[in-house]
Amino acid sequence: MSRSGADANRILLLEEDAAKIAAPLTRDKSGAVYLPVERWREILGHYWFDLPRDPKGTEFEQSFVPGFRSLVSYFIRRNAGGAFAVPVRQHEKQNAYDWQVNLSYLIGLDWRIPRAIEQLKVSTAALADLRKAIKEGAFGKLFGSVGEIRPEIQRIEARIERLRAAIAAFEVAENYRERAAEAATARRRIQSLGFERMRALQTIAHLEAAVAEERAPEYAALERLYRAADVQLPGIVLAKMDDVASFQRSVSENRRVHLGGQISETRAGLALVDAEMTALDESQGAIMAEIAGKGALEDFTMMAEEIGTLGSEVELLREKLRNAEVLEGKKSLLLQERASLLQRLQADHRERGDALRSATLMIDRSITELYDDRYGNLIVEATPKGPEFRISIQGDGNRGGIDRMEIFCFDLMLYETAAERFNGGPGLLVHDSHLFDGVDPRQVRTAIALGHRTTVSRGGQYIIALNSEVLDVLDLGSEIDLDAAVLRPRLSDDETGGLFGIRFDAR
Repeated sequence: MSRSGADANRILLLEEDAAKIAAPLTRDKSGAVYLPVERWREILGHYWFDLPRDPKGTEFEQSFVPGFRSLVSYFIRRNAGGAFAVPVRQHEKQNAYDWQVNLSYLIGLDWRIPRAIEQLKVSTAALADLRKAIKEGAFGKLFGSVGEIRPEIQRIEARIERLRAAIAAFEVAENYRERAAEAATARRRIQSLGFERMRALQTIAHLEAAVAEERAPEYAALERLYRAADVQLPGIVLAKMDDVASFQRSVSENRRVHLGGQISETRAGLALVDAEMTALDESQGAIMAEIAGKGALEDFTMMAEEIGTLGSEVELLREKLRNAEVLEGKKSLLLQERASLLQRLQADHRERGDALRSATLMIDRSITELYDDRYGNLIVEATPKGPEFRISIQGDGNRGGIDRMEIFCFDLMLYETAAERFNGGPGLLVHDSHLFDGVDPRQVRTAIALGHRTTVSRGGQYIIALNSEVLDVLDLGSEIDLDAAVLRPRLSDDETGGLFGIRFDAR
């Protein structure tokens, strides 16, 4: 088997080797046969972790399910991805659901429950996004709140009922528009005549006051005034004063006659105004009586059209109400489902107590081998957010080194569990020297020996990358046959080439 970096999506297999594992090879146009890397992962997942050979049509085709790449990453941790930070994560950016689902699958718990919890989280987040969009108006035409929609429906339905009652009692009058216009014209004319009548009454009052004030000049009083002053007026002057007085009396009389004529004319006009107002009032009353309770055909049509429009509005509101009730009901259902999933998770941990007990004993045994004065536990808790896994090694001292040994113990437990559950499992456990950074050399030596014994006893391999000088410090010879265990490096470059593409010239 081989794989080229230039074409990493192809796994090259001999046909006889592919037949041994029932791997369906693909042949390209050049005649070369290969196995797509995706199919290769499915085959390894089947043999190592008992996953379906072909996930199509199974529940493993869905989202949030155990997968080969996540599972195998617990057996081959990569320091570059932050895999040596905490035991449960094989990558620093690994989502919680991913380690919950995959660890549950490896240990033997019901992995479908954390998957359902993650699906519930997605549904809850989608519901929250939808409610936010509704609140901000993005879906205001389709959704709303039950409390806001119901009163609006009731208001429109009441308006529809009033319109229907009006239509049922509606009587169409011929020439309704013309007759209503006549009544309006009469009303406006009556208002105008009212102003004319008021002006006529004011004019009559003014003229009557003028008549009452009209009188001739009092020349006799003037004569008495002169006499009181012992002034004797000549006779000719008295004659002239008599003539003037006679003339003034004539003018005053003529003015009174003229004012009386104006009063008579104004009264005559007032009588005409009163008569017209009476006639118009009677005409308006007759028209209003004629069209009372009736209406124009256009009004009837407008009411019918308004009923149709309101009917469409109320149907849209009813749809919004149904959507709002579904949303509010969905929120309640999600809360119920969350509580139900927590109960299922708790029940699963009780029912699968043997699997948890076995994993706990494996970790306890590893801790006992590593430390003489410490003990620890595998703690698995059922929480609303899913199962929580953690290791607790008690005691003081180098916490950094202890944290790394927690990862070692956790991985060793996963290896043993997989070997028991999946007919040998992957058959290997790979650690980088970064796992032992900050760990006391005695614990490193004990851990490497323990890893070697445990994997070999299960028919597998413990692979660890160490610098050669570290081997000398650890003195593993008493625990492990280093000649058989150490893979000696071999450089194939000769004097004409270079090292990994780099040429070093000796000086």
